[in-house]
Amino acid sequence: MKCKYAWLRIGSSSIVLSVTILAGCKTSDDAAAAASEMATTSVQLSGYYKALQTTFEQTDELYQLNAQLYAKPYTPENQQLLKNNESELAKRAQLAADLSTLSESFGSLSASTTPSSVASAASQVEADVDKLGSLEASSTEQGALKLAVQQLASAIQQHKEREAAKAMQGAAQSLSDLFAKETDVWNSTDEVYSRIAANLAASLVDANVTDNSAVLDVALTPFGLVRSASIGDLNEKLAPVAKQQIATRKATMDQTYRNATDGMAKALAQMAQRIQTVADGKPLSEKRAPLSLAAVQQWVTQVNSVANSLVPASGVAPASAKSSSGKAK
Repeated sequence: MKCKYAWLRIGSSSIVLSVTILAGCKTSDDAAAAASEMATTSVQLSGYYKALQTTFEQTDELYQLNAQLYAKPYTPENQQLLKNNESELAKRAQLAADLSTLSESFGSLSASTTPSSVASAASQVEADVDKLGSLEASSTEQGALKLAVQQLASAIQQHKEREAAKAMQGAAQSLSDLFAKETDVWNSTDEVYSRIAANLAASLVDANVTDNSAVLDVALTPFGLVRSASIGDLNEKLAPVAKQQIATRKATMDQTYRNATDGMAKALAQMAQRIQTVADGKPLSEKRAPLSLAAVQQWVTQVNSVANSLVPASGVAPASAKSSSGKAK
């Protein structure tokens, strides 16, 4: 069979990547499998960044509560640091969304025409990458991603499919590198969040302002029984059990986040490697989404579940004053 170069559409949910491939039968199957994996990975990356934004918002609220209840310092510098980091997360979320638009536009690209939608989408992605900043730790990776996207936009406008495929691989690898390099920045705030939340919860249990009766459910629920509206002195007796539950769940939260971050990093690295494989015209060894993405989804679901169950506390400023890191109770 004679091969030719062709553009493969990846789908509306993909972050990066339509690649130029050698369009033989088996290569097309491999490219389709890689495309499906890329789409799934990009959706999870978007969810990961959005969940981190939610965590940052809740960290701000926790700092404010600590300041009001226990006079814990929440300096303007710390507030600004958290606000800056959250802004950077928002930029990455926007970049992911516009890369999705770009990949969708690739479906209409041919060797003889470059629809204005493709050129416009490529320019928008280039502008998104240009806006990334404030994280000195990843400045090199940001520069590499910017260069790859610039090369991609130029190749699209000039109908240079081989160059576009190479630039796409470069963008995928740079995105993976960027995520890995910035992990410590995001980890530090998530660790602060869980620590403040757990310590504040334990302090509120000690102050006897919590209803500790929920710990009784393990004994009551199997028999169809419910707790009384008032448990009197029993609430204080249950305080140690409630505090142990806080410690246990904090450990679970921390581990779930670590698993998600590791899983996301592995999935991005695999995505970049598969793009390289397909762009080189080589067969994929397996055709399935990374198993590590299950850990990402588990953490995202956990964060969203907690956020959806929260009622804004009276007296706490809205999350527009998004904040930082610092010492917690």
